Amino acid sequence: MTTQPIADFLEELASATPTPGGGGAAALMGAMGASLIAMVARVTAGKKGQDTLIPEMERQIMEAEALRQEFTAMISADAVAFDGLMSAFKLPKDSMEAIDRRAAIIQQGYQNATEVPLSCIRACLRGLAVAHRSAEQGHRNVLSDSGVAVHALLAALRSAILNVQINVPAIKDQTFVDAALEEVRAAEEAASTGAAITLGVVTARLS
Repeated sequence: MTTQPIADFLEELASATPTPGGGGAAALMGAMGASLIAMVARVTAGKKGQDTLIPEMERQIMEAEALRQEFTAMISADAVAFDGLMSAFKLPKDSMEAIDRRAAIIQQGYQNATEVPLSCIRACLRGLAVAHRSAEQGHRNVLSDSGVAVHALLAALRSAILNVQINVPAIKDQTFVDAALEEVRAAEEAASTGAAITLGVVTARLS
């Protein structure tokens, strides 16, 4: 995905193949949110009279670019995890040993396919924190872009949550399931509250 034109990715997303799918789309939305934060910071730092904000804008650029790379890597990681799970279902069942081995690999496949969206959720929360600083300190001319970044990151997080929720019913490790669902619950609460506050800052500054 790092070198693939966006039009080609969207063509694959629209195709009948299961990957890329919703997990890749979630990561792409996160990457777009991070990219917008970096853009706002660069524009702000380049405006006349913003010298005192340059150190903070440089921090925002560094954090946003790291997140962008992280999200971009998740697009491929999600496809690899899903394809690995599908391959596990094709393993032979010609002996009890093979059946047990196949079942264990399938279970690991489901956990792997859940870990990627969990990583996306964590990255989205970090991105929303940076987006709040962007909304507070970014130049007014690009303030709407800070707001779009919030919406993109919130959409990415909620999309990743769906990808966790579709996998956990098949996972037999209840400790893993309980931890994943609790993380999802806490993330949704934190993200919803944080995004509302940040969008309130954007609205107030635009008024």
